[in-house]
Amino acid sequence: QAPVLDGPFQLPPPPYPLDALEPHMSRATLEYHWGKHHRAYTEALNKQVAGSELEGSSLEEVVAATWNKGKPTPAFNNAA
Repeated sequence: QAPVLDGPFQLPPPPYPLDALEPHMSRATLEYHWGKHHRAYTEALNKQVAGSELEGSSLEEVVAATWNKGKPTPAFNNAA
């Protein structure tokens, strides 16, 4: 189940069961990668856009704006 995050950007669940990649990738590995790693990026992005000129923008708009003509800002890493 996907966690509900504080902010406009949410972390949707993977489009398959967390154990679907076994035996090549364990459920525990996928839970860690998706549930902690990707969650941290999403939470950081929500904090970065809050109160900024990007607040209210779509994810696509945030990616385009934070690419910064080839000099990506920290928010780009979390959004892309």
